Amino acid sequence: MSITLKVLSAKKVIANHHINSGEVLVIDARANSNYQLIDDATGFAPQNIIAKREGKDLKIFLEDGNMNADIVIQGYYGDEQNEEVSNLIVGQHENGGIYAYVPESGEKVDAVSMLVDEAAAPQALGGEELSSAFWVFNPWWLLALLPIAGIAIAASGGGSGGSSGSSNASTSTGDNSPVVDTDAPTAPDIEAKDDGSVVVTPKDDSNKTTVDYTDEDGKPSKVVAEKDPETGKWEIKEKPEGSNPTINPDTGVITIPEEDINGGTDVTAKTEDPSGNESDPTTEKAKDTDAPTAPDVEAKDDGSVVVTPKDDSNKTTVDYTDEDGKPSKVVAEKDPETGKWEIKEKPEG
Repeated sequence: MSITLKVLSAKKVIANHHINSGEVLVIDARANSNYQLIDDATGFAPQNIIAKREGKDLKIFLEDGNMNADIVIQGYYGDEQNEEVSNLIVGQHENGGIYAYVPESGEKVDAVSMLVDEAAAPQALGGEELSSAFWVFNPWWLLALLPIAGIAIAASGGGSGGSSGSSNASTSTGDNSPVVDTDAPTAPDIEAKDDGSVVVTPKDDSNKTTVDYTDEDGKPSKVVAEKDPETGKWEIKEKPEGSNPTINPDTGVITIPEEDINGGTDVTAKTEDPSGNESDPTTEKAKDTDAPTAPDVEAKDDGSVVVTPKDDSNKTTVDYTDEDGKPSKVVAEKDPETGKWEIKEKPEG
């Protein structure tokens, strides 16, 4: 049996995971999300599954003759009370409706979200028809589902063995089917650190991050990271030769060190979601921690002194001793708007 697991937020499909017979899919739970099971052979949901809780993880066993779990959702149970878990395991029946998997026993303690540690219970599509497969905040969903939990769904087209092999849940008509995701993911965060490094943090709805910046030699540079759809781990896929960006494989947070970036220049990041939608770009200036080049000082034959600042400076301070032997100072600054220099401080007279 080949199965697709869709992860759905309140508005869009976050991820698609394909599981072939004998394979085990391990993913991290996602807040405010439903999980839709699709039998690739029919386009509809498997009629029955077995759910088991191990610690905070939910294990799902398909009726495919395999004694091992087919899907593991790590951290599904979280820290909230079981009654408050509203992240459903759902599926589309042949009648076109979307239903949650509810306990065949009809007992509340056997519901997926109510299982105690090490408990397992058979689940079937049942209960009241849902408005869609997308997540909806409804902490008391059990109250509506359990009175008719486990009762077979009256399908107009027959049972789960019907001949609908060419159907596909993602393209079925009606309002219950997942729609094509056209929503742009949330833009990533960029933080310019005081040490000159830059940290880019993608949001949960993205699986690819692109960071554009200028290197120390003034050349345009790029770092690209992607999240593996099977393992959920992030990895850097593209970087400039000789550069040393790092990434947290669990969060996708990218750190570009100070030595890779030209201080004071723009760093721009954008993300992409599993459907190929791109976020708006986020831009931040890397902090300049490099000391400017020292100015040139030339003592003229006529006794005057000429101080020439370099292009990477915007302030010059000249300390000297005046004719009376007193310490003196001249300070000049460059206007950031006009680029013109002006003396801001000098000894009286």
